Amino acid sequence: MGVRAIKKVTVIGSGAMGSGIAEVHIVNGFNTVMVDINNDLLQKAKEKIKSNLSFLVNKQKMTQVAMDEAMARLATSTDITSSVKDADCIIEAVPELMDLKKKIFKTVSDAARTDAIIASNTSSLSISELAETVSEPSRFAGFHFFNPVNRMRLVEVIYGQKTSDEVIDTLMDLGEKLGKVAIKVLRDRPGFIVNRINAPLQTLWSAILDEGKISPASIDTVMKNHGAKMGPFELMDFVGLDVIYNVMQYYKTTLSPEWEPGKFITECVKKNELGMKTGKGIYVWEGGKAIIDSSIVTDIIKPIDPLAVQLNEAVRVLKEKVAASAEDIDKGQEAGMNQPGPFKTAMSIDNKLLAERLNWMSKTYNLTYLKPEPEILDGSFKSFMR
Repeated sequence: MGVRAIKKVTVIGSGAMGSGIAEVHIVNGFNTVMVDINNDLLQKAKEKIKSNLSFLVNKQKMTQVAMDEAMARLATSTDITSSVKDADCIIEAVPELMDLKKKIFKTVSDAARTDAIIASNTSSLSISELAETVSEPSRFAGFHFFNPVNRMRLVEVIYGQKTSDEVIDTLMDLGEKLGKVAIKVLRDRPGFIVNRINAPLQTLWSAILDEGKISPASIDTVMKNHGAKMGPFELMDFVGLDVIYNVMQYYKTTLSPEWEPGKFITECVKKNELGMKTGKGIYVWEGGKAIIDSSIVTDIIKPIDPLAVQLNEAVRVLKEKVAASAEDIDKGQEAGMNQPGPFKTAMSIDNKLLAERLNWMSKTYNLTYLKPEPEILDGSFKSFMR
């Protein structure tokens, strides 16, 4: 196994993810070409990058000279073919549409050097299926950054069925040179690692909304009192209920029918009440802030345990050999979600309490997917930590 020398990078897509990926590359010394369908989009992305770096200069976290040198390493183009022909690594960051990505990868594959690494920033689509459109699929992998790229520390490096170890090692090395916490995803499974262990919480929050006995404000208030910047329902509104709906639909077809969006979320999407971007969702939003009544907190919240849900799914991820270790899962959760790792956190918690809460949530909300794994029941999950 070896690590290739990456010098020139091409990023396809200049939206929030694409421009962020380009930004972290130029800041860390890589000559980068950012590609999109028209110059207006590219100019907006370039101005966004410049604004981000100017902020760092104003905060004295970067010198003006370093900013100027970084910007000089950024080029833009509307021509994919010419932009990838001499690139060492090509990273795609366009919308999550399988057909669109496949079309782009066919063009890239035909124009790029046969030894160029081709990677997708997809957060959900199958790496193995995307690789089918690429000649030499051994050079294709997932390279999944978290949003916002310039602040979130995690990148997941994902094997497809035919990805070579050399390509994975090279992308791990590249991720670390970008200042990221890079973790390997050993199997191409829906949600990869971090999104996967958080996915069951969406079904739980959706079921709570449908039941209507506990107010979202109660749960959000408790979570924020324990240090969270946003509670789960406020975060759902912030992300967009349409996005949550689409993610749940994807997991419904790839992981379990229990991920089907509930009535509350479905009705909100039908009425275009999507959260912050429409002014109303779970909450009413004014001036970019959710109006949350924090005066009432119900006792029934106590058995609702997000950590137990995350840990239960993390155990599955480890048993399915998607992650190499419990330590990698913890690192991913900490760097990708700014939350404590589930294994590390649960080491000091009685496994019987975790199992009781999972059983309570499973029975109360009719979600068999929340039933505790055997390793939770007998406490042997604690042996997964080295």
